[in-house]
Amino acid sequence: MNENQPLAGQVAAVTGGAQGIGRAIADRLAADGAKVWLLDFDGDAAALAAVELGNLGAAQATDVTDEASLIAARDAILATDGRIDILINNAGLYPAATIRDLKVADWDQVFDVNCKGVFLASRVFMEPMIEAGYGHIVSIVTVDAYVAKPTMPHYGASKAAVLSLVRTFAQELAPHGIMVNGVSPRRDRDRARQERGLAHQAHPEHTGRPRGRAVRHRRGGGLPRLTR
Repeated sequence: MNENQPLAGQVAAVTGGAQGIGRAIADRLAADGAKVWLLDFDGDAAALAAVELGNLGAAQATDVTDEASLIAARDAILATDGRIDILINNAGLYPAATIRDLKVADWDQVFDVNCKGVFLASRVFMEPMIEAGYGHIVSIVTVDAYVAKPTMPHYGASKAAVLSLVRTFAQELAPHGIMVNGVSPRRDRDRARQERGLAHQAHPEHTGRPRGRAVRHRRGGGLPRLTR
């Protein structure tokens, strides 16, 4: 293993990875030698970011709430690179609303992207990892799963659900050699202010270093440092 590029030869997919901290995750993975696929609702932004990553970047317009879209992204990666080693579940919505003002449609949309998106992406991408007997799945949980905040009932509840999903996937996939982890970092406050209330799947959140074959959840932390 090249100590300067511990992920050389591996292939990663980052949902919501075209901008912000999601893009920073992609940059770090590429710096560590991984081929990085940016799967983003904004296909144009993903394509531009992939060009900036050079020969280690690729992009696919992807809707994490649509299983067919995720399958198409997975199959495109496999057709091009023949493997998928790492999935970062980063796409999410971060809108604000009081309990009184929160619309049911907004609740449903946040759960569709933040929770169902993690479930679908993990289930779709785990298949080639199971076949290979190796893989990493890292999902963004955030501290809002633990600390209630005014005007964030749907976001916090969706992230608490993600934490439960992480634990379940970790237990089911551990026998297949797949490490599943959740991380609760500090959010990107500047982008959160800019994007709060916008219906956009590409909201970038953060990830950290996974450890262990079953889940070991972390609050805070840096970018992933994944090795075989």
